[in-house]
Amino acid sequence: MNYSVKILKKVWLTHNVVQFVLERPKEFQCAPGDAVDVILDTGGTNQRSAPFTLTNMPDSTVLELIIKVYPNLKGFTHTISQRKVGDTLSITSAWKSFEYLGKGTFIAAGSGITPFIPMIKISEEQGTLLGHKLIYANRKLKDVILKKELEEKLGSHFYNILSEEQVEGYGYGRIDRKYLDSRIVEPDQYFYVCGPDDFSTSIKGILMNLGVKAHNIQIGY
Repeated sequence: MNYSVKILKKVWLTHNVVQFVLERPKEFQCAPGDAVDVILDTGGTNQRSAPFTLTNMPDSTVLELIIKVYPNLKGFTHTISQRKVGDTLSITSAWKSFEYLGKGTFIAAGSGITPFIPMIKISEEQGTLLGHKLIYANRKLKDVILKKELEEKLGSHFYNILSEEQVEGYGYGRIDRKYLDSRIVEPDQYFYVCGPDDFSTSIKGILMNLGVKAHNIQIGY
């Protein structure tokens, strides 16, 4: 089922990441880790669509999307970013991209953080956040999405690594075997991995080499 939903709020979270708060249809159901397809009409019978993860809590009265905007002026995300409060977006019913199975480690690159936001929030709300870790890779400090909020929630269990900028207190480089080996004490836990395809494939391979069972690794989409 498709829905036409009104944009209630629009906030730029970083220089190239925008958050939309959308009205929520009464019958709309979703769980942490679920995604929707956003549909754009391009004239006539032509449509384009792309998947984005919902970042709202399951019981929220609104829906939330956090979208990284790429510079191509004719691109999908740039077109969406031009929408204003009061405009509408067409979205599909929610579908499962990630499923929260229990305590573990989130490993994200860039906008790959989005499916883990509601999981972290709901774990905090239920008092079960302790023991989770977040390893978050970005190019520069300015690219870190919801940095302050994640620091407040996860404290010393929030690990940042930057690939194009050296900043005191932050890791520098890329997430490789050495980096993960120094931070993963218990391989027998759940690992949730989201980012570009090559990132997710690489991280999954490293985790399995470190003794993590394949069925304990989710890479989404």
